[in-house]
Amino acid sequence: MWLFGAQRTLTDAEAVSIQGQMVDFVSGWQAHGKGLTADFCLLHRCILIVAVDESKEAPSGCSIDKVFHLLQSQKGKFDLDFFQRTLVWVLKGNDICILNKLEVQAALDSGEIHRDAPTMNMLAQSLGDLKKKGLTMSLSDSWIAPKLKFTHEG
Repeated sequence: MWLFGAQRTLTDAEAVSIQGQMVDFVSGWQAHGKGLTADFCLLHRCILIVAVDESKEAPSGCSIDKVFHLLQSQKGKFDLDFFQRTLVWVLKGNDICILNKLEVQAALDSGEIHRDAPTMNMLAQSLGDLKKKGLTMSLSDSWIAPKLKFTHEG
């Protein structure tokens, strides 16, 4: 399983296009000539989850590269970058905020977000991991927490 976060929210047209490309991709995805049992989900129009059932057929390095190439091609089509690993996706009600470290710190300092703000768990390694740990975690438990100064308790 892989989680990819875009640097911005997709427009409706971009979301439809990427979902169509992903439907075609997962339906024909193969490793060494054998079909992979795979699926995907686009969350909040910026988080793409791609999963393969390895109990049926494991993906190969070349087959994994294909999904990365497909997502890299979105840079040229839509100026979308699904590979900026220094961003944080924070939920605020029904909205998602895509922030870099400085923006997260500023939001913390202003009280706009707090240490318990639900943050997308982009480090999950498998669907089992997601089920166990959840799709979100508090900001204070996320990978960026050691780089932040938590001055407000709320």
